[in-house]
Amino acid sequence: MKKVLVALVLFSLILFAGTVFAAEATADAAKLNYYGFASLGALVGIGLAAAGGGIGMGHGLRGIMEGSARNPGVAGKLLTTFIIGLALIETLVIYTLVIVLITYYANPFVK
Repeated sequence: MKKVLVALVLFSLILFAGTVFAAEATADAAKLNYYGFASLGALVGIGLAAAGGGIGMGHGLRGIMEGSARNPGVAGKLLTTFIIGLALIETLVIYTLVIVLITYYANPFVK
């Protein structure tokens, strides 16, 4: 627990050191700050989406395997439903990727 707390403190120091020791705000600094935070948000967003999609796919696979083991006669119907479910889960991850890319490339500093 102590190592996690120390790592979190060090990560936050590294992350916010530029903001704390910043000089006067200029247009270039604001642009750099925006892209830094946009990159961090994109990293966290797509990471959480991929992790959630992986967990959801794992639960779905466990369910279809248990269902097929209990009743092998419905394996075909379960497989069809499972593939549709996987497609929907993957679509949610792709939507997150699209939102992340829009956030990253929509530059608010361009007039």
